[in-house]
Amino acid sequence: MSAGDPPWMLELEGEESWLLGVLLDFYRPLVDPDDEQPEEPGPQPDGPGETDSFAFWEADVAGADVDRRDEDPALLRLFPDAYPDDPPASAEFRRFTLSGQRRERLDDIATVRKGLELLETGPLPIGADDLDPWLRVTNALRLVLASRLGIVDEVSAEEAERCAQQDPSDIVHPAYEWLGVFIEILVEVSWGRI
Repeated sequence: MSAGDPPWMLELEGEESWLLGVLLDFYRPLVDPDDEQPEEPGPQPDGPGETDSFAFWEADVAGADVDRRDEDPALLRLFPDAYPDDPPASAEFRRFTLSGQRRERLDDIATVRKGLELLETGPLPIGADDLDPWLRVTNALRLVLASRLGIVDEVSAEEAERCAQQDPSDIVHPAYEWLGVFIEILVEVSWGRI
């Protein structure tokens, strides 16, 4: 990635782009278990082409989103409890925010996916505002891999690294490490340190 003022120029090796694409394929179903695109609000009977500005809010409070965090520890890392010591308050908060959180994550995934497509033709210019989706997605991917590796603290991180060294076929830990380096580069470029 280039240094200096934005826009920065992002370049990835072919295998790095491939890896990010594979991880996005793995990540998207966690964010959207039904793998459905969020629908735009449709025209309402009160006028041609007018939309109901409250449609997304209705979806948020309708209870259509089921909490599947017990099925996969990665989901608890991606959508943590707002009030860990108060399960009813956390459930209520999640009822009003989960759909919005999922939509934001899906938007970020779409941005990174589009960026990967553009990287096939050359370096990708990234402005200051464009960097945030990349940081959010790569950080979320790293959280998911950490949950798969059982990494919750420094001790478990060292144990995961030892296991990876003993298993040359392990690809999860190297991907986890690469994402950490990639995030660090993105952050340092944005802070003007590179």
